[in-house]
Amino acid sequence: MALEGELGEFPLTDIIQLLDLSKKTGGVEIRGQRSGQLFHGWLYFRDGKIIGAELPGVAPLEAVYTFFTFSSGPFRFHDDRILSQPTIAVSNEVIIMEGIMRQDAWVNIHQHVSSLSLVPRLVPNPSSGHTEINLEAEEWRILTMVDGRNTIGQIAQRSSLGEFRTCEIIAQLLQSGLIENRALSPGETLAPEFERIAASLLGTGAPGVLQDAYKQASVFDPSRATGDQMLAVVDFFEMRVTPIVGAVRASQAAKELRARTHEVMG
Repeated sequence: MALEGELGEFPLTDIIQLLDLSKKTGGVEIRGQRSGQLFHGWLYFRDGKIIGAELPGVAPLEAVYTFFTFSSGPFRFHDDRILSQPTIAVSNEVIIMEGIMRQDAWVNIHQHVSSLSLVPRLVPNPSSGHTEINLEAEEWRILTMVDGRNTIGQIAQRSSLGEFRTCEIIAQLLQSGLIENRALSPGETLAPEFERIAASLLGTGAPGVLQDAYKQASVFDPSRATGDQMLAVVDFFEMRVTPIVGAVRASQAAKELRARTHEVMG
């Protein structure tokens, strides 16, 4: 079955419903974009039913809901990509309903949390129209991780609350005036994205290869790197991974990295 296209033109809901109706088995490869960030994941089907999902650093069911928040990006169905052991038991109908809710909620969250690479910090003297600020346990957990160094993405990983819930809380804390976002250098913005794209390409071997690329580009502290230095890292990274994953996949990953770097550089 030839099913491929752009999420901006063919929403995930339509993809799920089409595969459900046709009772297809296989995997949908998704290279989604959201808030200027790139993601690479898989959504697995058996007889038209969702049975699993893969997205680096994200639990299977949460990965499915994350796919709904992508604003654009290419997708392609592969009937030879089979998941032997199901990891999701929720029905397609429930997933679609929750996914649409996440999609709508993310539009509001994005107004305050435009990127996972943002670094929030505490406001020294927060002002509030209320005499008292009451925070729930999950909100306190997130607030204790806000130190002006951790990105929102890092906070989401460490909080165990998931990316969506973490971003939701961050947005609430920003609106309340308790925290604010700190301006980032190109290196601070790009380094987490380089790590994610490298991990999707190489798995557990990604950190070593990426560090080697930084070293060859004479970048000893990625958080202080300029846009031009990060472009040099991409060149060395592409050369390093080509013998490992092949020229096509290496070139595709490098293209994503360069595109995001130029976007950050303006």
